[in-house]
Amino acid sequence: MGLLSDPSISTQSKLVDGLARHVRKVCYALYVAGVAWFFCLALPEFNHGTYLSENALSPGLVYPEIRIDANRLAIQLLEELQRERKDHLSTTPHAWIAAKMNEFGLETHTHNYTLRYPFGGGKEYHGKNIYGILRAPRIASTEGIVFAAPYRAASSVHTDISASVPLLLAFADFARRKNYWAKDLIFLVTEQEQLGMQAWLEAYHDGDRDLDVSKAYLRPGNLPARAGSLQAALNIEVQDLEIDHVDVRIEGLNGKLPNLDMFNLVQRIMAREGIASGYKQAPRKKRRHSQSAFEQNLRQMLTMLASQSSGVPNGNHGLFHRYRIDALTIAANRRATHATLKGSPGSAAVPLLKAIEGIARSLNNLLERFHQSFFFYVIVNNDRYISIGDYMPALVALVACAFVKAYLTWSTLPALNAELETAAGLVRTQELNQELELEQEQEQKMQFEADSDTDKFELPYGSVLIYLTATLLIGFLCNVLPLQQYFLEIPMGAAPLTTSVLSFLSLIGFILPFVVVLPPGGLELLHVAFLLIYGCALIVIGLLNFALGFFAAVLTVPLVISLETKEENSRSTLRNSIRLVTLVMNPMMVIYVIVLAMTFYQFPELPLQKIMLRAATAAMDASAYGLIDSVIYGNWLYFVICTIFLPLWIICWTLALSKRRDYADYLDFDESPSTTPQPKVKTN
Repeated sequence: MGLLSDPSISTQSKLVDGLARHVRKVCYALYVAGVAWFFCLALPEFNHGTYLSENALSPGLVYPEIRIDANRLAIQLLEELQRERKDHLSTTPHAWIAAKMNEFGLETHTHNYTLRYPFGGGKEYHGKNIYGILRAPRIASTEGIVFAAPYRAASSVHTDISASVPLLLAFADFARRKNYWAKDLIFLVTEQEQLGMQAWLEAYHDGDRDLDVSKAYLRPGNLPARAGSLQAALNIEVQDLEIDHVDVRIEGLNGKLPNLDMFNLVQRIMAREGIASGYKQAPRKKRRHSQSAFEQNLRQMLTMLASQSSGVPNGNHGLFHRYRIDALTIAANRRATHATLKGSPGSAAVPLLKAIEGIARSLNNLLERFHQSFFFYVIVNNDRYISIGDYMPALVALVACAFVKAYLTWSTLPALNAELETAAGLVRTQELNQELELEQEQEQKMQFEADSDTDKFELPYGSVLIYLTATLLIGFLCNVLPLQQYFLEIPMGAAPLTTSVLSFLSLIGFILPFVVVLPPGGLELLHVAFLLIYGCALIVIGLLNFALGFFAAVLTVPLVISLETKEENSRSTLRNSIRLVTLVMNPMMVIYVIVLAMTFYQFPELPLQKIMLRAATAAMDASAYGLIDSVIYGNWLYFVICTIFLPLWIICWTLALSKRRDYADYLDFDESPSTTPQPKVKTN
């Protein structure tokens, strides 16, 4: 019995004990390793050159057949459209577009949809899309390719891209004359930016499904006709027929990307036609720089991750990805001057038309969906990329800090349990001594019971589970309360209403640790649960949207490493600093700081007071737009912030405060040591 009860024999290995004493150093080493690995990816030795994995894409690289007559047609259509725009300053010339599609022999149809705006009393907006189908002459309508062009009214605040529609129609006229198409070609003109595209896609795939009109915010309606299963899509945004460069946009909804083969195909065809193109392509006057290759690559990586992290697509192509349709946008920017224009201005659009022809012929030759190349990657340069197998170790190293600390914290819980048992035993011994003074005749019996029946302290699993449920409930309310009918009927704008609800629930999370204090051992157990949930959440987010997961890890892992629940550090300067940083890490505060930095970058000439006020207004609008995007387009950034980040912040704030209940109060609350204690409201 002496061997089994000897306290000098520890059940923990020396390695675990040593790591537990230096847990912060170990975690900081992993953090530095993860960040360093990410920076190393900008070096040529750590990334790869692009290549075409799918041989079926080769036909588009052959000699093109489109000629200058297509360019003349595009110029003629652009002149006609400019005259039509004078009569449709805030609307779309649907009749003119439909007439031209019918003239070119396309199967033309009109698609109507309705948006019931969630806020403002449920005001409805109506929209209309025009699309024409060129049926494949060599096969049944089993597959299709979409060529889309958004139309912006003359009164739009966005950049004029009216040349997109004439270019699309000119290519449709060329495609009608060819008989080698093996897939249906759909030529789509949408209005109201991404809203029209979202309605068309929902109507194409789910138009026959019964829809609850009372609950649906976007009513897509039905399509009069469909083509085959959509294999790929190309969105065209052209500012003018005389272009300077083409920006290839690939970011889609929730950070999704098209297959890398499609990006490489567009790059090769553009290069063949002599068009300067690429991801985040800059104008000619801004291409001269003095940065090193490493700095350029790192800037390109960070720019792409910043675009992906919001989950907002940077073009209509991004909405195709949720239906497993590979798509991208070619955004052609107008030439600032015509002095360096090669050839005649009358043939300026021919290279771009040839590029669209090559892309169409390559996609037409696909026998199956894109699958050979990567779907998860980071563009380092126009001809170099990083695959998921190369960039995920950086995130894994960051998240490993949470799992390592969780294991080492859990391994020290037996020692904490022994301390709590000792403290509880001292309190119990004092009570026994008082009873022994009153009843001397029961001294031996009571002493025997005290020695034989040792107080065993159990960790408060039930209390911690209830506390975790309360934090998740707050996050759930952030998702559902702003869309409740009672709040929607309040005469208040979307931004103030959403911000008020989120601020109120965040305030409840801020007050919760002051009101509910966990029993002894609860903070330590909550700390372990927090680390495990935090690590799993970042891994899942990183797999779905690496940019969001990586930025969240870089920002929050140092705080997670610094968190401690030991009482001896409760009054230290480090603990107070951790509490301050935790308070700033509130999701609402983080959004405001990000918007403030962007406002200062965009408007450096404004005084600080105006910048802060404008940033506050923009942050309120951002919260409302995030909610609207989640219910209309399916963007889950708002859901992630409310359901994952906000509950994690509440738990982190609880651990930073480290409010504890005394052992004596705990024993008074629960006279039976074997019963799982419940949370107790602090009265002092």
